Amino acid sequence: MEHNERYGPEHDTLFDKLDYMATAHFFTRLVSYIIDIIILWSVSQILVYPVLNVFEISDAYFWIPFFSIGNIMTAVIYFTYFVLMTHFFQQTLGKMITGISVISQDGRKLTFAQVVYRELVGRFINNQLFYLPYLMIIFTENRIGLHDFFADTYVVKNSYENYKKMIKSRYLRESYDGQ
Repeated sequence: MEHNERYGPEHDTLFDKLDYMATAHFFTRLVSYIIDIIILWSVSQILVYPVLNVFEISDAYFWIPFFSIGNIMTAVIYFTYFVLMTHFFQQTLGKMITGISVISQDGRKLTFAQVVYRELVGRFINNQLFYLPYLMIIFTENRIGLHDFFADTYVVKNSYENYKKMIKSRYLRESYDGQ
């Protein structure tokens, strides 16, 4: 088997292969998301619905039942969780458990605008399209979803990302010392 076939991208540079190896797979990201949904469901069952029942507003809604107070509060918790966890920790609890995190394409710290585009705008669009855009992760070269395209981000395996940084720094140091 040729080396290129095993590690993915058609590019022949070492850095392209390292980037490809460090990106998280669809299944890992799916498991991470399922963990996050279970956590958010638990929080809403513990906090939102008991509060609504205490104040006897669990049946209240705006215009149509879809815009119930419970749904609105759950949506606020959902998006707040993803935005704040990604902004402050570069990963949610599900990503922490599965060992993956979100990084910027240019290698810098995530900006708040990137996080908002990824977690608020991107997730909203993905959810409205019945989660189908998440399947892009399977078919794109560097396993990037629609929400990653919006925000110029990658989801990487933490262990591989550390190895990638170490190899790149050593390679650059050796090439610099050889000149």
